[in-house]
Amino acid sequence: MSFRKIRMCIGLYGTFFLILTCYTRGQNEGHRHEEHNNHIGFLMGSVYNFKEDKVMLGLGIEYEHVLPFWDGLIGIGLAGEMVFDEHKHYVISLLIPIHPVREFSLFVAPGNMFIDEEEGIESRFAVHLGAEYEFELNKIFLAPEIELAFAGDDIHLMLEIHMGLGF
Repeated sequence: MSFRKIRMCIGLYGTFFLILTCYTRGQNEGHRHEEHNNHIGFLMGSVYNFKEDKVMLGLGIEYEHVLPFWDGLIGIGLAGEMVFDEHKHYVISLLIPIHPVREFSLFVAPGNMFIDEEEGIESRFAVHLGAEYEFELNKIFLAPEIELAFAGDDIHLMLEIHMGLGF
């Protein structure tokens, strides 16, 4: 995949975020987690590996607990992810989301990536940075998500759909 196509994908995804933000701005007053302080979510999407110049399928699961101070601005949780390729990538991370406005979340997730190689399992430090915009219907939400992951000399760009449940 060329750099031009990558920029176009990021631009389209960014435009999608902007349109969603403008459309829903002001519709729901109050903070994001007024009715629930926990959520579990599932993710699915495409993962572009810059080093290998290819797109793969990614699946993930996460749990978040919104902390009871600063009006629920910060949460903490765990995230797990699996990238399907000829050698699978597994990531376990500490999830630290920030919720500057009700529907929008930014997050950092430091953790460890495990790569299933022919010689055995390789382990390396990984950091995920991302953003998502949630659409909620009662306790269920759906969110487009964009994420950059860094693990050694590997860089991944992920465009995902995040589905979850608040409780």
